[in-house]
Amino acid sequence: MLKKCLVGAAAVAMVMGPAAVAQADDIVRVVENEVTIPVSTSEYPGTAAAVAECPPGETRTGGGASVIAGNSHAERYLLHSTQPISGERWWAFASNTDKTNPGKLRVYAICARVVSTPTLTTPISS
Repeated sequence: MLKKCLVGAAAVAMVMGPAAVAQADDIVRVVENEVTIPVSTSEYPGTAAAVAECPPGETRTGGGASVIAGNSHAERYLLHSTQPISGERWWAFASNTDKTNPGKLRVYAICARVVSTPTLTTPISS
């Protein structure tokens, strides 16, 4: 949905020109980080943890993670946990039981920067 909104805003900017488009105050972005999940050893599965962190001045509003299987069976690659952690970060942990193919763990943080706060006013009663 966010991509569709951004594409729509870009289309309006191209049609109307730069003078007619107001500068955006608020920013929402997805920050991601990807690490390799190593292959399994003879006794233990390969494991990996990853963190995605919002840039300074932005607040984490959500996040998530996904596991990308290597050249093997998808059931050998498991996402065990994905959660917010201290600060403006999102964390994930995954494992790999395949002995020959590494996988990938990709973690996402959804970040927002709000620079103008709307003022809530109440009606004045007479």
